[in-house]
Amino acid sequence: MDAGIDLFGLGRHSRLDPTCRPGGPHGGATHRRRTACVVLFPRRHCGTCTRNPTSKTMEQAVLLTSVHVVDPQGPWHNQVVDVLLQGGHVADIGLALKVPEALVLSAEGSIVSPGWIDGQAHFREPGLETKEVMNSGLDAASRGGFTHVAVLPSTSPCVDHASAVRNTLALGTQAQDAGIPAEALALGCLSEGGQGAQLAEMHDMSEAGAVAFTDDTPLDRVSLLQRALTYSMVHGKVVIDVPLDRDMNAGGLMHEGVYSTQMGLIGIPHEAETLRVSRDLDVLKYAGGRLHLTPLTCAESVSMVREAKRAGLQVTCGTTAAHLMFCDEDLAGFVGTLRVSSPFRAKSDRDALREGVLDGTIDMVVSDHRPEDLEHHDVEFMLSPDGMATLPSAFSLALSGLKESTADSKDAVEALVAAMTQGPRNVLSLAPSHLEAGQKCDLTWFHPDMTHRSHGGTKGVNLPPLKEGQTGQVLGVFHAERSWVAQG
Repeated sequence: MDAGIDLFGLGRHSRLDPTCRPGGPHGGATHRRRTACVVLFPRRHCGTCTRNPTSKTMEQAVLLTSVHVVDPQGPWHNQVVDVLLQGGHVADIGLALKVPEALVLSAEGSIVSPGWIDGQAHFREPGLETKEVMNSGLDAASRGGFTHVAVLPSTSPCVDHASAVRNTLALGTQAQDAGIPAEALALGCLSEGGQGAQLAEMHDMSEAGAVAFTDDTPLDRVSLLQRALTYSMVHGKVVIDVPLDRDMNAGGLMHEGVYSTQMGLIGIPHEAETLRVSRDLDVLKYAGGRLHLTPLTCAESVSMVREAKRAGLQVTCGTTAAHLMFCDEDLAGFVGTLRVSSPFRAKSDRDALREGVLDGTIDMVVSDHRPEDLEHHDVEFMLSPDGMATLPSAFSLALSGLKESTADSKDAVEALVAAMTQGPRNVLSLAPSHLEAGQKCDLTWFHPDMTHRSHGGTKGVNLPPLKEGQTGQVLGVFHAERSWVAQG
């Protein structure tokens, strides 16, 4: 299966393609002038198209027809409309729009929402470019449905000063200049060198464009967390902590439970997380500021954050898409790809995470994309690096998991869209974005019930295993004048 198509460059073919005729060499596909109806299914290749398409700028008007809008706080929420995109903006929204010169995209049952934001992904540049670079990471993000990605600062060297923040943003700009739709947002380190000792120059990094601060590792020193929260009240950016006690986590390879015992592996107990969540909430209550805890993996952690919110604390939380799908049972057979530092826990914990997303306690669902090359990934379980390359399938992982916990799939879609749009915008203090005429293009087009097929893009080989019946397919993203549209 081909990874995707940029219809606007017209270098590849969809089911209805501007350059081909019915019954032509593309396996009997139907084609019309200036019309391209995207249908995801395998098809014989004609041998003349570009095998590795890249995203480009939109060179003509685009009309999305009969799309269901999911934008809970927007004016078109829950309506089926046509959406006209032109000149990098939403030109019109309405019923049965007629635009003869537009490129028409249509998929029955498809949905359009504000562009998704991934609040946490690792692109390995600088330092580990064999695993990922900014261009490939943002390309994978676009193919995964994201228009923005908050890039983790734990690179080599790390992003702990203003010039490093500017470098992250410059790399993102280079990717956009190449036509990749997704935009990089910079996260800065909380401490110098990410070592958890001395506070980094948060104000300077904030002025340079950092949207939040994290060491991408647990903050062991209470004094550092206290100072970071205090300073956050000056620059207004959120402090992010990984709630995991490394002393209780020493040597742990998976969740401590029945399956770790059966597999003979050292487990990581619930308390390694819940004690740290409790500590962080106490520090927040004392110091003030804004705190974001991610990823949560335990039912008790979700309950504690829910109660803290009710008590008025300025706390938000997140989890990963994979934690909504997998549990410790899935590691049986020593599946090294499923080794993550904040482990997949029991089914009851996974169910509590799903409920937390559905009721809005969990503000943000992230990919936590951590790509690995073959040399580091193809090793035995105990040597496997933590993390997965999840950007291509994050939406499908999260949606399929949520669908298992609610009778109404519409609730799952709306909750997930909220946790990938307005949730991240609130946490990262970004301006609201809604589907409205006159607004800059920033939207994701997807189908919640199509069987998922990865569009790739990432250099990472440590892709999560697909489960039977996993659904949720990204059809395209449109951001400013850049776009990417999928093809089977």
